[in-house]
Amino acid sequence: MYLTFARTPLEAAPWFIPLHQPVLAINDLITTTLLLGYFHLTRKRSILILACGYLYSAVMATVHLLSFPGVFTPTGLLGAGPQTTGYLHVFWHIGFPAAVIAYSFLKQTDRHVDRPGWATAKAMLATLACAAVLGTLATVGSGWLPEMLKDNRYSSVFNIGRYGQWIITGLALVILFTRRSASTLDMWLVVVLSAWFFEIGLVSVFNAGRWDVGFYAGRAYGLVASSFVLIMLLIEHGRMYRDLAEAQATARTAARLQETQRVLRLALKAGRMGVFSWDLVKDRAWWSPEVEQDILGLRPGELAAQPDALTEYVFAEDRDRLSAQIRDCIGNKRECDVEFRLRDAQGNPRWAFARGEAGYDDGGKATVVFGVLADITERKRSEAAAAEMEVHFHTMADELPEIAWMARPDGWIYWFNRRWHEYTGLSQDEAEGWGWRQVNDPDLVPAIVARWRHSVATGEPYEMVIPLKGTDGRWRQFLSRAVALRNNEGQIVHWFGVNADITAQTEAEQTLKLADQRKDEFLATLAHELRNPLAPIRNAAELLTRMPGLPSSVERALAIVDRQSRHLARLVDDLLEVSRITQGKVSLRKKDVSLVDCLSDALHAVEGALKAAGHEVLVHLPDDPLYASADATRMVQCFLNLLNNAIKFTPRGGVIGVSAERLPGVAKIAISDSGIGIPPEHLQDIFGLFSQVIPALERSQGGLGIGLSLVKGFVELHGGSVEAASAGAGSGSTFTVILPLLEQPALAPADAPRGSQEARLHPRRVLVVDDNRDAATSMVALLQAAGHQVREAHDGKEGLRLAFEFEPEVVLLDLGMPGMSGFDVARELRERTAQAAPRIIAVTGWGQESDRRLTREAGFDFHLTKPVNHTELDVLLSMDVAVAEQAPVRH
Repeated sequence: MYLTFARTPLEAAPWFIPLHQPVLAINDLITTTLLLGYFHLTRKRSILILACGYLYSAVMATVHLLSFPGVFTPTGLLGAGPQTTGYLHVFWHIGFPAAVIAYSFLKQTDRHVDRPGWATAKAMLATLACAAVLGTLATVGSGWLPEMLKDNRYSSVFNIGRYGQWIITGLALVILFTRRSASTLDMWLVVVLSAWFFEIGLVSVFNAGRWDVGFYAGRAYGLVASSFVLIMLLIEHGRMYRDLAEAQATARTAARLQETQRVLRLALKAGRMGVFSWDLVKDRAWWSPEVEQDILGLRPGELAAQPDALTEYVFAEDRDRLSAQIRDCIGNKRECDVEFRLRDAQGNPRWAFARGEAGYDDGGKATVVFGVLADITERKRSEAAAAEMEVHFHTMADELPEIAWMARPDGWIYWFNRRWHEYTGLSQDEAEGWGWRQVNDPDLVPAIVARWRHSVATGEPYEMVIPLKGTDGRWRQFLSRAVALRNNEGQIVHWFGVNADITAQTEAEQTLKLADQRKDEFLATLAHELRNPLAPIRNAAELLTRMPGLPSSVERALAIVDRQSRHLARLVDDLLEVSRITQGKVSLRKKDVSLVDCLSDALHAVEGALKAAGHEVLVHLPDDPLYASADATRMVQCFLNLLNNAIKFTPRGGVIGVSAERLPGVAKIAISDSGIGIPPEHLQDIFGLFSQVIPALERSQGGLGIGLSLVKGFVELHGGSVEAASAGAGSGSTFTVILPLLEQPALAPADAPRGSQEARLHPRRVLVVDDNRDAATSMVALLQAAGHQVREAHDGKEGLRLAFEFEPEVVLLDLGMPGMSGFDVARELRERTAQAAPRIIAVTGWGQESDRRLTREAGFDFHLTKPVNHTELDVLLSMDVAVAEQAPVRH
């Protein structure tokens, strides 16, 4: 049956279509947008299908509008035929119900989409493609489709389309209603499909074609229903978003709470702690799993849910104290901290720490207790071990003979060992902090405090020698040292110091210094006393050698006296030299010298001794001069000592070898012999002071055993080394000297004219002042024999008087004389301005460096030690004044 009213024709109103369908399309697009937003929140595929249904409806409504004839153009903007709008209406109204049917089935077993953006893009592209295909078919291919309209009236062919869309919409409504949920979205979809169903009935089923009552009424009803649903959907969407935001906030809070609980669990487990709560009103308790499992060794839930359930595991000795302390804390409304002992389920003793706090009602009555229980067994063991170690440390420290002390990082001394109290008599309270200053020298306290504060500020070790006053009132010297004790981060946690009594050591050092000083004085005095008698002997021997026509027996006796006196003088010089080396008082006059020349000079000096001993000498010297920065005199002395040793300790007719060669950067000089050799056990000590390989009673050659010590000292002062080698007794020995060479030696200066360095026969007026009459008389005789005019004095005053009367050109002046010393005489002579100052030469048995310094300060020009080298004296006497002023002063 048809409703005849719906088929009532009305006047054609093409303007109605552009008024109705744009609003409908906009409503559908807004709904699509809202549903897509909902999909991105829920990620449900059913929501995406529903959104695509609304998008399809909006697109088809737009295509239907653009193809409707007579609205914009007689055949529509898309150039459609009379059948286009009918087919588009059918395609349009079939697509949306189909989407609702798919939504109804998918929402029951819906799965979340992992990539909502990509899924949205694919679904929208598929929807638009479907709309494009159906729109193209209805417009371009309308001629292929059966005719639906004839003169604005539906044909019988249209029955299939109009009833088909009506049936599909009804089916969608039934499926949705039967599968509906409690969601508001399903309720509004039921309303939308109902409106959709009635719109199809009015527009397509009950009317007769275009421009009748059903045509206008159905579209108007659909527009009102669509707008109403859109408004409701907007309201519902806002509420849904609000609820969803609240749900998400709740979920985030729950996630944070869950994460916090996991962290708390881990912290409790790592710290071997658990938590508990007591409901004092209901007499119930809750224990965390950590209390039961980790602390008591129980299974979860095994500990009774009563507040006093823990008591049975507590040591009997601690129960009363624990209960009393808990009652006191609850009664006084304060936090409770208590340590106690317990036994776990396996019977193992443990230490526990509990901290709790009670909650109170409005009447001030305790209703609940919350707390933390921790296993502190390891801490207690560590504390016990540390306490035991501290006892052991204090016990050991108290047994130390030294004073021991400890300080805080800020320098506050808080502990002293027993030795401190025994020595100073100060108690711990009296000495603590800065009280220790009471037993320090008041004059040194500022320096001690400043040094200690510097160490505290910088962390540097503290070290000072300080005097401390004992209970007997005596001051003793202590070496005070302290070091910082640091933790793993490098922070100072303590200072530990020790004061060692070094009084005996200090006194021993002073005694040694005094003994060393006395030894030097003794050696100097010994040398002086030996040189004084040697001087006249050497003078007499020199004087006799200058006399012609002496009998051969006298000449032989004279040679013996000359040789032995020279040997004695050399022994005295060596003794003083080794003393100066051991004290570090030797100064070297270095210049560029040829080591080959030094070796040649030494060989020349021992030429007579070699001939007398009948030794064969094998010399291998290079053409290379081997230049070194060295003191030529000391080098000659080293080689001379080695050669003399080789001569002395080689039996008559032996072989002595001398060689030199260049090695990279150094020179190697070797002096070997075929003599008595050196036993292996003596090789290490051969260069020691007073070292002797042969016992004194077995030695046929003289010597003090200091020659090799001199060699070693001089070579090492030049940056070199010396070593001895021997295959054993009777196998000879080899001494090897290594000395650094110059890479680019300066050109050697041209030799000065020999005439300037040799004595020329030039008589001088000479004044000899010496309290040793034999020395003075023999020197006068020697000088007179050389043609000089000489005067003699035996004390300082007489010498000064003769100097003013005689006006000598040269004064040979002894130093140690009674009454007026040689120093005083020299000063008096230097202060004289009336006449030209004489050349003053010290002739003395004092040859120490300090003696030479004193003569320089007193105004002496030269310093000669007794017995005088007469060749050197002749040179000094024959030198012109100008040359003498340019010559280096021999000190």
